[in-house]
Amino acid sequence: MARLTIDGSAIEVADGTSLFDACRLARGESLPHFCYHPDLSIAGVCRLCQVEVEGMPKLTIACNTTVREGMVVHTRSERVRKASQQILEMHLINHPVDCPICDQAGECGLQNQYMAYGLYDSQVAESDKVNKAKALVIGPHVVLDKERCVLCSRCVRFCNEVTKTGELGIFNRGDRAEIGVAPGRELDNAYSVNTVDICPVGALTSRDFRFQKRVWMLKSTDSICPGCATGCNVRVDHEAGRIYRLKPRRNPAVNGSWMCDEGRLTYKDVHAEDRLLEPLWNGRVVSWADARGHLAHVVAGGFALVIGSAHQSLEEMWLLRQLAGTAALSGGLAGSDLAVGDDILRSADRTPNRRGLALAGLAEHDAAALAGLVRAARGAILVHGGDPAAAPDVAAAMAGRQDVVYVGTHRRATAAAAALALPGAMWAEKAGIFVNRQDRLQAFAQAVARPGNAREDWRVLGEMLPDQGRAPTGLKALRAGVAADLAPALAPTIDLDRLPQGGVPAGGDA
Repeated sequence: MARLTIDGSAIEVADGTSLFDACRLARGESLPHFCYHPDLSIAGVCRLCQVEVEGMPKLTIACNTTVREGMVVHTRSERVRKASQQILEMHLINHPVDCPICDQAGECGLQNQYMAYGLYDSQVAESDKVNKAKALVIGPHVVLDKERCVLCSRCVRFCNEVTKTGELGIFNRGDRAEIGVAPGRELDNAYSVNTVDICPVGALTSRDFRFQKRVWMLKSTDSICPGCATGCNVRVDHEAGRIYRLKPRRNPAVNGSWMCDEGRLTYKDVHAEDRLLEPLWNGRVVSWADARGHLAHVVAGGFALVIGSAHQSLEEMWLLRQLAGTAALSGGLAGSDLAVGDDILRSADRTPNRRGLALAGLAEHDAAALAGLVRAARGAILVHGGDPAAAPDVAAAMAGRQDVVYVGTHRRATAAAAALALPGAMWAEKAGIFVNRQDRLQAFAQAVARPGNAREDWRVLGEMLPDQGRAPTGLKALRAGVAADLAPALAPTIDLDRLPQGGVPAGGDA
């Protein structure tokens, strides 16, 4: 351990810690910076994180300096402040003043640093500025504005170190240096929009989010990406009931600071035109009151078969098992939602909770076996989530039956095959728990209101329980039941109602 003093406060950190991280711990906030990123190599090119170390003749950059015993460091001295102003002036020499039309305005590192360390009178005449190319489409998802770039090299390092695809580079020298794609290439790797996230200014912007909404109008809700079994920690940015973007939240145990481009677009299904917004009886819109009447008639003798889905929450899966009782039970269509994965984040399993099925004791079946269960059912069938009727064998088995009840979110094959289709909530419209491929339990929260007459799934399912005394009175009570029932598989220290932000393995510990 190394003991040092930072801005008058004594601090002890592990040997080998960077001075940048030590200053962040001592100050409660990071030093000004552009090029530093915790999940990329040290570049030391922006020079903004300079600090004064007693005994050293010159200021030193904190990101590339290791702590040593007895260091006395000043991060707010006049010498440091003047150096920060000079460096900002250098970065701003050729930067355009287009904040009013820049997507990064409101979350721009350059704006923040200038307000904290700048506020000086520029010594550079406007006519001396170098003009560069603007609004260049450099890939399917990213637009480049070379004038705004401060050459922090984060995007270049990301493509070299994380995706290892090397599309970006710094070309030319001096004040003519600029970021660009290699000749004959485009920025088309599966994680390209991460370059937008880590760009500290508005040089790289997302084609999907570009000019859609001012960031200061957005509200943010922590959630879990439903795009695959990795379960990337994300932030849902939304306003007035509409989601505008997903951004990764840093979790070193799951996704680091990244997420894939495919996962970012999963929010679009929340606002899809084929959303199931009202109860349907044989394809005709009915009220919830009428739907309950039809439901009571259809399931008068209870369910003969209950089918779940790897897209639903752990709480809902457990509730399905309670609903099934002694009836046949399936976790849904085995092998559904499979695609190509990679060795970075994307899982070949494109469902968020297949491990949850196993934890809740629901086994999946292939199309032939599931169709067999449907044909063998001598009573009502409940299908919750997913779209098993997309498989021709299952659709054929359901055809003509008037006792299939579907609780789901979209008017697709299974909704069409069901006699009664009830609108449920999507992941962004409810709270729940997913279990990722690491067997890590991760909670997600409701971000936006449910559209139309859609309802929370656990409430819909709870009303179907034959013994209403067992119906959950709230999500907390439901989770208590889940924890008690799954106790052999879950560590006793796990509180499902208070999972840590980064999630927790089913077996406990961090």
